[in-house]
Amino acid sequence: MSIWFTEELHPYYRKGIHIKKILADEQTQFQHVQFVETEFFGKAMILDGIIQLTERDNMGYHEMIVHVPMLAVGKPKRVLIVGGGDGGSLQQVLRYPSVEEAVVCELDQRVVDLSREHFASFGDPWVDPRAKLLVRDAFGFLEENPGQFDVIISDTTDPIGMAERLFSDEFYRLAVRALTPGGAAATQCEQPFFDTDLIKTIYQAARKLVRNPAYYYANIPTYPGGGIGFMYVSDTPWEKGLNAPFPPGLNNYINPEVHKAAFALPEFFRKELYG
Repeated sequence: MSIWFTEELHPYYRKGIHIKKILADEQTQFQHVQFVETEFFGKAMILDGIIQLTERDNMGYHEMIVHVPMLAVGKPKRVLIVGGGDGGSLQQVLRYPSVEEAVVCELDQRVVDLSREHFASFGDPWVDPRAKLLVRDAFGFLEENPGQFDVIISDTTDPIGMAERLFSDEFYRLAVRALTPGGAAATQCEQPFFDTDLIKTIYQAARKLVRNPAYYYANIPTYPGGGIGFMYVSDTPWEKGLNAPFPPGLNNYINPEVHKAAFALPEFFRKELYG
C-alpha cells in the first residue's frame, strides 16, 4: 500500500505524509483512532484525522512539555498527566527518581491499548509501579483533588470537540487549584502563526492565576507549521529549571541551550502576546 494522508486544519493550509501501511483503524466511543506506518517518520497515531505523534519527532513534544515544568519544580513527587494515553509523556515523567506517583487521566482506553502495541519505543511505562491510569474525564478529577500535584502536564489533542474544554479558563483554574504550592503546569498550547488569538486568551487567563506564566515552543515537523507551543503556568519562574540537573536518559531533544531558547519568541508574536 502506498497512499498520502492529508491533514487540513485550516482552509488555507494543509500538509501530507506518505503512508506505507495502516496498522489500526477503528472508531471508539470518543474518536476515530488510526495507527499507521509512514515512509519517513515511523509509526504515527492519528485521532479524528489529525496527526498526534510519530516515532521520529515526538521527542520534541514530549520532552519539552514534561521537562520544563519538572525541572522548574526540582524534585516533584506527584505528577498528573491530562490525556497522554500514548504513554510518551509518562515515559519522560518516570525518568525522575523523585516521582512517587504519576497519574494519567485519559478518556479513551483504546488509545492506551493501541499505543502499548505499536509504540514499543516508549518502553511500556505503564508497567512501572509508580504509574496509575484513570480512564475518565479530567475535569471531575481535578475538581476532586485540590493541592495534590507538584506538576500537571496537559497532553491534549487540539481544541476540537470534547477537547475544547481543556483550553478553557475553567480548566486552567482547576489545574492551578490542583497544584501544590510552588508547583507548575505545562499545557499543549497550539501554534503562534495559526492560533495567536487563542494563545493570547489563554495567556491572559493564566496571568490572573499565577505570577509567572510564559509561552514556549518546540520544533515538530509533522505538526501544522512545523512546531507546537506550550503554556508554562506557575508561581515558580521557569528559569529556575535552567540550573537543575537533567534526569538520566535525555539525549534526543532538550538540552540547556534548547531549554532556554524555547522561550525566545519571534518579535511579531512576542508583541502580540506580551504587548
